Order: sequence, then structure tokens, then C-alpha cells
Amino acid sequence: MKKIEAYMYLRLSRDDGDEGESNSIGNQRELIKGYADKAGFKIVKEYIDDGFTGSNFERPNFKKMLSDLEKKASKTIIVKDLSRFGRDYIESGKILQKIFPQMGVRFISVNDNYDSENADVNDTHLILPIKNFINDSYCRDISMKVKSSQKTKRQRGEFIGAFAPYGYRKSTKKKNHLIVDRNVAYVIRRIFEMKVEGYSSKAIADELNRLGIQTPQAYKESNGSNYATGFASNQSKWQAKMINRIIENRVYLGDLEQGKRTKLNYKSNREIKVTQEEWVRVEGTHEAIVTETMFNVANKMMGRDILNRKTKPDFLAGLLYCADCGNQLVRRNQKTKNGQTIYYICGLYNRGKGCSRHSIKEEDILSSLNYILKQHIKYQEELFLRIRQTDFSKSEYDLDLDDLLAEKKKYETLRRSLYMDLEDELIDEEEFQSFRKSYQFKIKEIEQQIINRRKAYNDLEEILNSKENWLTGLEKYKNIESIDRQTLAFFVDRILVGEKDEEGRPRITVFFNDMEKLDILKRILKRAKKTKTSNLASFNSMAIKGLSTEREGVALYG
Repeated sequence: MKKIEAYMYLRLSRDDGDEGESNSIGNQRELIKGYADKAGFKIVKEYIDDGFTGSNFERPNFKKMLSDLEKKASKTIIVKDLSRFGRDYIESGKILQKIFPQMGVRFISVNDNYDSENADVNDTHLILPIKNFINDSYCRDISMKVKSSQKTKRQRGEFIGAFAPYGYRKSTKKKNHLIVDRNVAYVIRRIFEMKVEGYSSKAIADELNRLGIQTPQAYKESNGSNYATGFASNQSKWQAKMINRIIENRVYLGDLEQGKRTKLNYKSNREIKVTQEEWVRVEGTHEAIVTETMFNVANKMMGRDILNRKTKPDFLAGLLYCADCGNQLVRRNQKTKNGQTIYYICGLYNRGKGCSRHSIKEEDILSSLNYILKQHIKYQEELFLRIRQTDFSKSEYDLDLDDLLAEKKKYETLRRSLYMDLEDELIDEEEFQSFRKSYQFKIKEIEQQIINRRKAYNDLEEILNSKENWLTGLEKYKNIESIDRQTLAFFVDRILVGEKDEEGRPRITVFFNDMEKLDILKRILKRAKKTKTSNLASFNSMAIKGLSTEREGVALYG
């Protein structure tokens, strides 16, 4: 008797809970071959979808099999059981009861004892749908269990990604744990350092390309590891968006943020973004590559409009702002008889869009900053020495946001009034956009200050317990002779330059990083009537005579 030619279809997916020897590809193959030999079938081809879910039919070899069924003489398919064919109740029923009969395809499920050629009405229209429904329900239940298991692992701080982020690799000794990849960790650190130094993200990418450093995908591909990435563009060259994603990723701080995307449902491979509030965040899960200060300052610089310079960036890039309009100050050179004078003026004024010069010489502001920063370091040391002598608890301080909320409301009101000014033709479209951008920037800064103050309040107990560490961290800055860019960026958030006073002296106001934490401690000390301090330093820059003469700056440190 001539044997009937048939195809065998094999599928395995751990996502469906299909693991186990009984469902292995090898076991399916042997079972189908054994059946075919006894039943008079000749297996002419096998189609395997290994690693594909049964919750949908978006499988490459399944599609290939359907195409061959339409083109070739063989019209018989044999599977181990219905769950190997598919677990989608509706789609499975549609294919088995409509599409296959129309194509003249004979379908055989060995373990279900089902053969469409001799099945009666009850088998096809009652028993088969019920079994498909059970398989569909099983797939849904497994999907829910897998999601629950993954969430538990994320909450425990276990890394469950398919591949390690650039700069890390998966530990071979501890499952679901990341360890630093020493071969490329220096690249991560250099990216953060360059951002702190004032380089734009494009300039950083250009420098890495110039040095011939492999991109994350190229590096992982070269060492044979999983090199799939979230970047859809050309991976042979570093790009600005790659730099941005690295700088924004808290994994380099030693924290894990997972569950940022989720599947639409258990039948779909389409993923959707999850709101940040729903991300699973766990701190201190693995070794950090950069410090918290480096991470915070680099991310702050990302939000500032730093020009893409091929040469070394300006020492004060991303730090100088006009006290009146909020635009960044721009650097200008003025030729003189003795060479040249470097000074800064308001960016809005420089573009001819309004405001005023707010001019200040570079030598004056650097001299002022050198003095101010030393005073600020001294201030921090004295503050923590006072704190060391006093015992406090978190309950002795109440979170106060009234000043920040009032300031935010003021700028929101100013922003709303711009629309009326534009309508009344008091300002033109360009002025409207400029002032609107400035007010939005101030509102965003205040919102960040509110976040920082809330975080500082929540971290108050840790601050009070870590004053010794804080003092130790200040030691290396106590005796600095002159400030460098990194030190400046680590301590200073921004510098506001005001117009000259009646004596022709520009006024600069310096806002420092971590001032919310220091301000909380200052308020505690003030409540205890130990001391009175301020959260910013204000100096008359022109009153500072020079490096060799006595300085007459007025500091609001108390």
C-alpha cells in the first residue's frame, strides 16, 4: 500500500509553560514518527517553531507550512496534540473548522485521537472546540503565573532581562545578578565625565567614534553574546541618543528599573509602555559604575542647552544664566591692546530678542566662584560639625513646600499672562515664545526642587546617620587651590548673573547642589536655635579685588 505523504508540525515555548520532556521537540518528533509508521503515513517534511508561543499564529514555520499546503500535493498535517498546534481558542477553531476544510487539508492530532477525515460531527463541532477552549484557558493562566513570577523577581531586585545592559554581564555564579564588565566600564565612566565637563551628547558620540570604541551592539556581537538592543538605527557608529540613554539609565548607579514595557495581552506579541509610576525600582542591587553625584550632575546637564563644540567646551557651559530672563549666558571674545578679554552676556540679548547685556568678565566670575566655592565647602563642614554635636529624629521636622509652591504659582501666572500680552500686541510672537520658554524652564526647575525636597525629607534619617561619610567626602575639597570643571559641576547647580548695580558691579547668585538636604539640616538647627544659615550664597563680584588682595565678598552663611 502506498503511504500517504504528510507534514509534521512541532512547537515548543517555555512562555506557555511548555517545558518538560514530554513536550520537547525530540519527544514530539518520535511520537509522530511512531504513529506515522503504524498508520501508513510518510513524513516528507517537518516544520519546527521552537521558542514561539501558542497563544497566536504569528510563527514563521507555521506560516511557511500553510504556504506549502497551498502550493504542494501533500495535504496532511500531523501534530502531537492540539496544544502544539495552537492555544488560541478562536483562531484554532477558525483554522481547523473553516480554513483547512476549504483547502482540503487533513488534520491529525495523535494524543487527542482526532483525524479530520473520519471525525464525526460531535468530534469536530463539540469536542474539538472544548479542547481548544481548555488549551486557551491554560495559556491565559500560565501567562498570569509567568507575569506574577516575573514581578516577584523584579521586586526582589533580580535582573530578568534577556541580555545584560552595556557595561555589565550576567553573573555565572549568582542567577539573575549583574556584575560589572571591566572591559567596557571605563567607557561608561568616560561618557558621564564628558557630560559633566560640558560636552554635548553628539560631541561625546563623535569622540567615541574617533577613538574607535565599539558601540554596545558591536561589542556584544564581537564577543558572541546576545546583542539585541532597543536601538533601531545604524549600530556601527555611536549616536547622541545612545549617549542619552546610557546617561539616563539608573542601572549604572547600581539600581534596577524593570517592567517598563508589557505585552498588550497573552495572545499578542505587541508591547506597550508602562507609566513610570508602575515601574519596579529596587536600589543597590549590584555594583555601581558611577557615583550618585556624577549620575545626578550628568543628567542635569542633559537638560541644558549645551552647544555641540568640536573643541573642549566652555568651563562654565550649562551653568551661567541671566537672572532676569532665565536664558543662558553666551561667551564672547573682545580684542584689546593687550590681547583679548573674555566676557559673558545674556543669550536673549545676544540674539537681539530683548532683555539687557548682563555683562560680566570671565576673570571676575572665576575669581568670585573660586572664593565662593571654598566658602561653601567650609560652610558644609561647619554645618555638619554642628549636626554631629546634636541628636535629631525625623519627627522633629515637618515637610514645608509653601515657599516653592508659591514661587511656582507666580511663574504659572506670568506664563498665562503672556497670552493676553500677545493678544494685546504688547509683545510679538518671538518674544512670546522666548518668555514662555523661560517661564516653563523656571516652573520645571521649581517642580524639580519640590521633588528634591520631598526626597531629601524622606532621606532625612539617612542624612543624619551619614554625616561622618559626608564630612569624609568633603576632605579632598578642603584645600583645593583652584577649582576645576568637575568640582564646579559637582557643587554648583546654576549661577545667576544680574544687572549691574548703581556702582557698576554685576551681582551673581550661586545655587548649590544638595541644598535641599542642607536646607533641612539648617532648618533643624534653626529650630534648635543653634545657628542661622541660608541655602544660597550671594556675592558682589566686583567687590572682590583680585587674587593677591583682600576679598570683601558678603556671604549669607551666618
